[in-house]
Amino acid sequence: MKNKTVLIVDDEKDIRNIIKYNLEKEGLKCISAKDGDDALMMLSHSPDLIILDIMMPTKDGYEVCSSIRKQGNTVPIIFLTAMDREFDEIKGLECGGDDYLRKPFSPNILVARISAIFRRLDRIKQENALVEYDGLKINTDTYIAEVDGQELSLPRKEFELLAFFMNQPNKIFTREALLSSIWEEDVYVVDRTIDVHINRIRSKLLNYKNCIQTVKGVGYRFRPTNN
Repeated sequence: MKNKTVLIVDDEKDIRNIIKYNLEKEGLKCISAKDGDDALMMLSHSPDLIILDIMMPTKDGYEVCSSIRKQGNTVPIIFLTAMDREFDEIKGLECGGDDYLRKPFSPNILVARISAIFRRLDRIKQENALVEYDGLKINTDTYIAEVDGQELSLPRKEFELLAFFMNQPNKIFTREALLSSIWEEDVYVVDRTIDVHINRIRSKLLNYKNCIQTVKGVGYRFRPTNN
């Protein structure tokens, strides 16, 4: 985890400083932004992870996250917010966030969440880097997925779900198994979020949308067209 760069985005200077202090103790390099516009400009520094407050002036965290994902940027994003409604958490995860932490927060928990995300990314890199079934191709080194030569626009969670399925064809996974593999165990995500992500992936796979099959009463599986 050392030598990674974390972008801290929060309109409260004290919060930025607390996070910076605790992350630098772990060997992380920190850069900061005070609002959404500033955060988008700081993307030029290529951060390895973003800690993003939701309630900010000019652009809120949801808008910033959506803008980042529209650019095709898959950098991990942890939302940090004082809002405690289930709707807000689901909205954050569905717009492309990787994790969601409520204020007041424990710096140790934040460090643990960051460490878990980096471990998961390392695990993905150790899987088959290039998997291809007919015209459907995914590369976990470059985070690029293609359908018949056309690059797909997949937020990180959609990409990781598709990579997870394609590396284990024909195996049936329950929603609970997908949650524990793709999201961290202590992140609250409802079954509906899994279904939404899979429906979004299917809509982008065009002629290969039926490769991700629903197994009624159980979960999902990836069945290649040549099987």
